[in-house]
Parts: sequence; C-alpha cells; structure tokens
Amino acid sequence: MTATSGSGDSVGAHTGLSARLATPTDLPGVVGTLVEAFDQDPVWSWAFPDPEARAAQHAAIFRMTVTHAIANDAVWLTSGYGAVVTAFGPDVNEMSDADAERFPTVLGDLLGDHAETVNGLFERFDHARPLEIPHLYVSMLGVRAQARGHGIGMALLASVVEQADAQGIGTYLESSNGANDHRYESAGFRVHGSVPVAPGRPAVTTMWRDPAQGK
Repeated sequence: MTATSGSGDSVGAHTGLSARLATPTDLPGVVGTLVEAFDQDPVWSWAFPDPEARAAQHAAIFRMTVTHAIANDAVWLTSGYGAVVTAFGPDVNEMSDADAERFPTVLGDLLGDHAETVNGLFERFDHARPLEIPHLYVSMLGVRAQARGHGIGMALLASVVEQADAQGIGTYLESSNGANDHRYESAGFRVHGSVPVAPGRPAVTTMWRDPAQGK
C-alpha cells in the first residue's frame, strides 16, 4: 500500500504517537520486537513448541515477512521498536515469491515432522482471507514487554488503519490470542470468521473493520 511519502514521515500525529515507516536498517529491531512479542502467543508457541529453539525459529520466519514488508513500505514502528505493525495493502503478498516458494522447506528444516501441520495452518490462513475484497491486511502487531500497558500498540494500529480509511478500503487481521479480541473490537473490528488450529486448540478469530465514513 502507499502510506506516507517517506521513511521519516509521521503517522497518527493526532494521537501524539511518534511513529514512522521502517527502513532496511530497522530489520533487526523489528524482528526482535516480534520475536519477543510472540514468544508466548497461543498459536505461535504451539507452532514452534521448543522453548529453547523458539526465538531463533521465529526470527527466521519473521525475517522473511519483514524483509518483504519493509521493501513495500508496509512496516510501521514506534520509538525504540516499542511497537511494530506489518500491514500489506491490496495486491501485495506477505512474502516475496521466492520466499513463499521456499517457505515449506524452511519450516521442514526448523520443525521436522511438525512442519506439515504448521504449514497447513498457514494455508488455512491464506484461504480464509477475503481476497475478493480489496483490503489492508494487518499480518502482525507486536509490542515489547517494557512498552506494554501504555496503549502504544493499539495507537499504532489506529494510525495504520487510517491509511486504509484514506483509501476507502477495509482492514483484515487474524487474532492469534483471544485475549486481544476485545481490544480489536474497541478499535472498530468485528468478528469475520475463524480458522481451526489443531484438535483441542482454540480456533483463531479473523476480524474485519470497514473503512471509517467520511475519510
């Protein structure tokens, strides 16, 4: 998607939030925030169950998405990488074609026999997205531990969603932690559907937000 005009441009100035688009030099910081944020996530910890290996495994996966997102002006961050959002506009995939092709092999190297099950979940995520409707896809929202409790994650999300409002398109996300559903609902999202994870595991809620009127 086309957001602000350059990597130093501010988004969400009305909230007082200091935020900007990421550049290639931000890759390690953005990945670091996501690794920390998703370490205990119900879905991501199930997908990568070894707590000793999880951080490195998450970093390998997140790096693929974040590299592509930065190249497409699709990563926003706050000062000190306290909060980061990756959000892809219409016709922008979550990974480059080359990385998407090698993704199952990467999973296999990281997870062995568990890889096929995890790859199946990611395929269900892909199939659940309403691709027939142009939208902004918020693929990841992460907040570092020391920055939590101050609302910066939701403030950053609100700033990013404004970019969708300006284009008159909706916003779609998957809530991998049900404890966060009410936060998204307070930001104007509604339940769109659900994606099964595995037997005995809670399904992932998918959520949709219509563009704000008058934007």
